[in-house]
Amino acid sequence: MRRTRFLRAGALGFALGAAAIAMAACGGGESDRPTIIFSDLDWETAQIQNAIARRIIESGYGYETDSVFGATIPLLQALSAGDTNVTMEIWLPNAQEAWDEALNQGGVEAVGKSLADNWQSAFTIPQYVADANPGLRSVEDLKKPQYRDLFVTPDSDGKARLVNCIAGWECERVNSLKVESYGLSDHVKPMNPGSYAALAAEIESGFRRKEPILFYLWGPTTITQRIDAEHGGAYFLEEPPYTDECWATDKRCAYPIAEILIAVRSELKESAPDVVEFLSKWNFSVPNQLAAEGYLEESGADYPGVADWFLRNTNDWRNWVPADVAAKTLAAL
Repeated sequence: MRRTRFLRAGALGFALGAAAIAMAACGGGESDRPTIIFSDLDWETAQIQNAIARRIIESGYGYETDSVFGATIPLLQALSAGDTNVTMEIWLPNAQEAWDEALNQGGVEAVGKSLADNWQSAFTIPQYVADANPGLRSVEDLKKPQYRDLFVTPDSDGKARLVNCIAGWECERVNSLKVESYGLSDHVKPMNPGSYAALAAEIESGFRRKEPILFYLWGPTTITQRIDAEHGGAYFLEEPPYTDECWATDKRCAYPIAEILIAVRSELKESAPDVVEFLSKWNFSVPNQLAAEGYLEESGADYPGVADWFLRNTNDWRNWVPADVAAKTLAAL
């Protein structure tokens, strides 16, 4: 049974709660199997992976699933509190502090990785802007008026407009701290795009028009693929190399290569060991990720529709489950 509940920042009491989960686990009628509750994070790859995992768990393993929708930190807190059972994407070190706190409280653990290692950079410009401005190579160069002014817009108060990460995502906080710690507060204004769709639209619009644009993006994604294939690529402004000390303090260094974990409530290993084993074998490779994202964009399908397409048209996922589970999943499609 596919349901979605909503979780707002600062409103953990609105989530199911451990008692409600226990009731759901005992209310299955013909089975005492628990309902597997997913953290439904508010971005595409997480929702695609949730939809695929839920389809397999429901059709192949016979569990009911549910989800709680929200942003990174509230949903990490929900996992820690027992309000959800599974989080398919915990991005480290972006959410390192919140993840470490969850580990210290106990009851959660990583069982595998979901996405391949991805790059991230807060300060990115089109390659055509870098080619036209050979003196613009680092974040420090944004303090120079001739380069800062390239990115000034009517709403940026005379500063370079940085199309920032989505509000509520940990990278929004990191990027704002970077601007401050680099001494760029008088030169760069982080601007909230409002949503992932708006972020993508603004970036791609800037590239199509060959305009100067300063933005945050991560990859590989379908957007980064199009930027490379159709617009000559992007240039990442130089920052000091990443160190653990830097990241633990003022973030005055480059983003590291991200590690994206799958985390579960520890009790799931006893109540649904087959699900935990399945998640431990999960491997959403870059080709599969881009194929699923591409189908989402081209087809206009919803996330469950993308999951069904993925399961019909790819084979890698069959290595994550026993043959009978794969057969049941395909039969249900």
